[in-house]
Amino acid sequence: MKSHDEPVEIEHLTRLNEYGPDDLFIACASFEDRCVSSVLKAGSSYRVRFSIIIVIEEPFYKQQVDTNLFKLQSELTKRTSEGVFVIRCQRGDPGEGITQLKNIWPRCKPKDVDEPFITVDISGFTKIYLLQLLHFLVAEQSLGLPRLLHTTQTYSPTKLTRGVEQITTVPNFFGTLSFEKQTLLILLLGFEPERSLTVWKHFNPAKTIALITNPPRSRNTEYLEYARKNNSYLISQPDVEVRDIPPDDPYAVRNVLEEIYHEVRDSFNMVIGPFGTKPQTIGVFLFCLEHPKAQVVYSFPVNYTRSYLRRKPGHTLLLPLAPIIKG
Repeated sequence: MKSHDEPVEIEHLTRLNEYGPDDLFIACASFEDRCVSSVLKAGSSYRVRFSIIIVIEEPFYKQQVDTNLFKLQSELTKRTSEGVFVIRCQRGDPGEGITQLKNIWPRCKPKDVDEPFITVDISGFTKIYLLQLLHFLVAEQSLGLPRLLHTTQTYSPTKLTRGVEQITTVPNFFGTLSFEKQTLLILLLGFEPERSLTVWKHFNPAKTIALITNPPRSRNTEYLEYARKNNSYLISQPDVEVRDIPPDDPYAVRNVLEEIYHEVRDSFNMVIGPFGTKPQTIGVFLFCLEHPKAQVVYSFPVNYTRSYLRRKPGHTLLLPLAPIIKG
């Protein structure tokens, strides 16, 4: 596949392997309709040896999750030659899902680990599951970054979640914090102000850098205004600096974090809270892959608002394959 350095909209999903079926397709069945979009774009020639559907149980949206699971199973069964696996796990326990993945891995791992053909649709995953999945594939299995697909959504900006259930350090992203350094908290902000503000209050950092999506997707300034308004209390605090990051370019996000690292590495521990877009979370993963001393923290919401059910799938993006690394 041709390398590219910016997100590319796709209308048809093709194979990575020109000589036969791909090795693996991984998706997540969620309550969001966009989780089936990329599979529906698979052409008649798309074939894969194994497919894995991870189902994150969500009791309040069980009907929507089950409907999307059925659609994913139906479409992937047509295109999968050796087996479709379904992994069910709880929203608050990503380790449970990764353990199940490890158990089936000997059966569905790529034939050639030096040239794997893997596609991951990140659209339905929560950010903490996404970080754990990529850590397993890239860090533990040394397979390199898979092809990443992400379907956006069309909607009016609105609150995504309510409340905060717990704050945790993301497993495998504990980092190495020095007692001799102060804490720099980097928060990727979006439409979930309670979650990011709770993390900020918990850490009481000496310095905070708030990263806000700008320019927003489709240059819709309504999204930027909503994000700034909802996070206005946090970004107005002393020692909080605001910087811009793009919505769908993981390597650009990685580069912003790299610039911050070079500014503060001698005097601050870096703690990162990913509450922006999922492609931005990929950027956090790329940065931590190079800088394992950074810590990634996450706060679980009490529940998701029903605004998700009013959203329609937008464009399906192929995320950048070729990194543009600064410095």
